[in-house]
Amino acid sequence: MTDLNRTSQYLLLYFCLYLRPCLHLLLPALATGLSHQALADSAEHFNYEALGWTPRSQLPAEQAEALPEFCTGAYVVTTPAALDTDRIEAEADQGTLTRAGEIELSGDVVFQRRDQLLKADYAHWFPEQQVANFKGNVSVTSPGMTLGGDNARIDDAQGDIELNHSAWVIADRHLRGTAEQLGSPQDQVLEMKGATLTFCEPGHNDWDIAASELSLDQNEGFGTAWHTRLRVAEVPILYIPYYRFPIDDRRLTGFLDPSLSVNGMGQAEDIQIPFYLNIAPNLDATITAHHVLDHGLLWENQLRHKTALFGDGELNYGILADDEETGEERSLVNYSQTGRWGRHWSHEFLYNNVSDEDYFSDMNPSASVYRASHLPRRGLIRYDTTPVKATFLAESFQTTDEDISLSNRPYRRLPQVGLTLTPTSESGWTMKQTVQATRFNRESSAVIDGNQQTLSGRAALNGDRFLSDTRIAYPMTQPYGFFTPALDYRYRSYRLYDAEPTDDDETPAFGAPRLTLDGGLFFERETSAFNTDYIQTLEPRVLYAYSPYRSGQEDIPAFDTKATSVTYSSLFNGDRFTGGDRLADLNQISTGVTTRYIRDDGLEQLRAGVGQIWYFRDREVNINETESDYLERHTSSTLGEAEWNPNSDWTVFSFLEWDSHQDYFRQQRYGVRFRDEANHMLSLSNTRTESRDPDTETSYNTHQLDASAFWSLNDRWALFARQLRDLKHYETGERRPEDPVLESLAGFEYQNCCWRAQFTYRESSPRSSGEFSTEKHYGFMLSIQLKGLTTLGSGTDSLLSESIYGYSRRQYHDY
Repeated sequence: MTDLNRTSQYLLLYFCLYLRPCLHLLLPALATGLSHQALADSAEHFNYEALGWTPRSQLPAEQAEALPEFCTGAYVVTTPAALDTDRIEAEADQGTLTRAGEIELSGDVVFQRRDQLLKADYAHWFPEQQVANFKGNVSVTSPGMTLGGDNARIDDAQGDIELNHSAWVIADRHLRGTAEQLGSPQDQVLEMKGATLTFCEPGHNDWDIAASELSLDQNEGFGTAWHTRLRVAEVPILYIPYYRFPIDDRRLTGFLDPSLSVNGMGQAEDIQIPFYLNIAPNLDATITAHHVLDHGLLWENQLRHKTALFGDGELNYGILADDEETGEERSLVNYSQTGRWGRHWSHEFLYNNVSDEDYFSDMNPSASVYRASHLPRRGLIRYDTTPVKATFLAESFQTTDEDISLSNRPYRRLPQVGLTLTPTSESGWTMKQTVQATRFNRESSAVIDGNQQTLSGRAALNGDRFLSDTRIAYPMTQPYGFFTPALDYRYRSYRLYDAEPTDDDETPAFGAPRLTLDGGLFFERETSAFNTDYIQTLEPRVLYAYSPYRSGQEDIPAFDTKATSVTYSSLFNGDRFTGGDRLADLNQISTGVTTRYIRDDGLEQLRAGVGQIWYFRDREVNINETESDYLERHTSSTLGEAEWNPNSDWTVFSFLEWDSHQDYFRQQRYGVRFRDEANHMLSLSNTRTESRDPDTETSYNTHQLDASAFWSLNDRWALFARQLRDLKHYETGERRPEDPVLESLAGFEYQNCCWRAQFTYRESSPRSSGEFSTEKHYGFMLSIQLKGLTTLGSGTDSLLSESIYGYSRRQYHDY
């Protein structure tokens, strides 16, 4: 179960910000709290070095170097070797035994019982009552915590420890505080009155929590506080009658970090107040009151479970009963589940449903759900052993974009059954047999965007498909190269229906063999450049593929088939399509050569490759008629890629697709990335695509620049920014974004050893059908992390992780 321990109770903060009448209720409570803090504040000047606080200058060199510059030290607590019995051992400079049997000790008094150690200037021990009183520089050290105070009383019979005017430290959590009275009625439990709590270093009370009563239970992993004030620089800013919070990584029921974002008009655009329910060890839920500006109160719920039979599941549900803008009910349902049954069986279930296409852009749901134009609904069961793999799949989609025509919507698979057999062979031959049966269908008539659409011709066809792929290969691998001859036989048969009466065959079937000969060599030599020694490799590769043409395929819909995306690796696929409805006619050779420069330390400093496909005949099988000119060419586009790593921090990369027939670049991607261990991250990429139709002399192109950076000026301060800019040159009358800046954000971060804050300005353009809207959203986001406790404000960390390359792997100091 994912860790969800950042529990906090800041619900009253939002009510008091927007409901001013409640302030008069808080002022008396804050005033009362002042009377409880005087003695606790006096203990704030306690010498924490007696409780293990060690300045940076006295730390071991390795530990001191690991600390950020803004941290002045760390807790180093040494627990004594435990005694093997319950006896109490005591020592002091002087000792006196009275006639009543009482013992008085003074001068460096030390008491030890098992692994608990108590030190003081003076002790008075009453053996009969098993009670002792201690005075002067009292400290108590036990595994997990250290206590200190002016005086203490120990009742050994009851197992109680009481200290007055005390300070306390839980070193592993970097947690400390003070108390008027402090007791430990049982191991790993502290009960305090007039207490404070903070993760800040001694002498740096940037923030703390003050409470009339405070209890810390390390056995259960949580603390509770009554009459609580959140203080900044010891000035109360927030009153909470009762507060329950985690002190370790265990899950805890309570309010999670609230979230608030403000738009460019200074309005609270998005307010989220989540409440976490730790229902059972394998079950939890998060209920979020989510107020969206101009829309109203959206209730969201996330339920997660773990079961032995069904595995891990997550249900996300959101509902807005009456949208203030549309007057309609709006909702979202998302459920996902994965799990295993025994050693060989596994399953995946996924369901999505949304009330309208604008839900994601309007509501910005807090749950991570699939947000594409076609929301999948899928059930998949697998059986997997070494020779046999079987799958059963049922899949459909909800199309959220009403502008997408029926002919461009995906087919449902209800169902798809597959079986793959890969028998082992001792002779070096490899074999693979795949069979698959699928029923495809989709709606042929619907009202879309207020208009009735009805499919006709091939677009209206649904059908059943049986697929059989047989492959036999003999891979030969040596240190200097490889060669793999392979022979496939691919067979397809269909039963088509829902078409208008024609003379076409409703049960077409066809099959074709495919021969591939794939080979490559590895040459290497030692070389040097710029006073650096390298191993240079030269890796030529050739793939010959042959498959005869089979007619009749153009009459069959492309149920699940698309043209292969053009990348450098696609040169050696030995096919032109993904999916099962097209058997490409092939008679071609793919050639490519790659060179690498590898340093002695193993860094691949340079890699570059170039390749092309040579066709010995025109291709006849196709999906997209607009690319018919491409089928008559004797060569493919020339593809090239390169990556240069000057060192382990920098990467410069590029990919080019050059159409030599029309002399233009179909794809251009250039970029540079930088990331070091000091939280410096840069990314810059320029992407341009173009497609020309020689018959109509029209072209479609895109051109975008994406730049992002997170730059630590020092351990405390950092700047960050990201911008996605449209560089396309638009023709007159062509639809274009309102602003060439499609997405952008900028902000800064400040942190010390006690807290961290991020302030972000953001601009965004919602997408529809993959295109950016002409509308723009503006907003400000503020996030304040009280280190070790909670984060207040908007979730800027998740936004920066999505926007800035390398941010998810950044290093920052927390407890």
